[in-house]
Amino acid sequence: MTTISTTSKPDATGITKAASVIDETERLFPVALRLPDSAIAEGVAACEDWFWEVCTANQDRPWSIELNGSGELELMPTYAYGERREFRLVYAVETWNIANDNPGMTTGPSAAYFMSNGAIRGPDAAWTPNENIVPPRSEPPRTWPFCPDFIAEARSDAPSSIDHLLEKMREYMENGARLGWLIDPMERTVRVYRAGVDEPELLTEPETLDGEEVLPGFTFAVRELIFDLN
Repeated sequence: MTTISTTSKPDATGITKAASVIDETERLFPVALRLPDSAIAEGVAACEDWFWEVCTANQDRPWSIELNGSGELELMPTYAYGERREFRLVYAVETWNIANDNPGMTTGPSAAYFMSNGAIRGPDAAWTPNENIVPPRSEPPRTWPFCPDFIAEARSDAPSSIDHLLEKMREYMENGARLGWLIDPMERTVRVYRAGVDEPELLTEPETLDGEEVLPGFTFAVRELIFDLN
């Protein structure tokens, strides 16, 4: 994870100067910002408070902000194509959900899940059956205190390696997800994660993806809707 620090007072060209010392082959995102040690020492509740203060203060900025299990804020820029992919994923899952009499809850990247390892994540698309939904712990509600059963993430157009997403998918599965899709439009591949299986299945140029036992009867036309998006 790339972080940039300086002991001198930043000036108007500080960002440019800092960026110039980073090798062009090194991924730039996500940007990681560590929370104060005092907040981390107080526990996950204090980290959640800090997380929401930062999000609220920067809600007009073009960034996606998450909190990892180590107490670091992770910032990713948003891109137009990324938003279109997210919409198509969420729309497809919710269409299936409605057609099956709403057996669960579908969410998009604006939803936040506070998981047992202390991370706060907003997957591109997620679904949880009604019986597994736990009410938010705070008022007004800010995060869902569980990990969804189904997770879908699409690789961003930001200059980053896939390592960050691989780590996030591992985190989802360790925190209770039953089925996960990591869609990589750049490589035109999908990694399918299943609960109880150590390694994901790698699919190259698949036409469709199957919801399996988690989303029975759901099929997502990944090639048409994601890979061939233009």
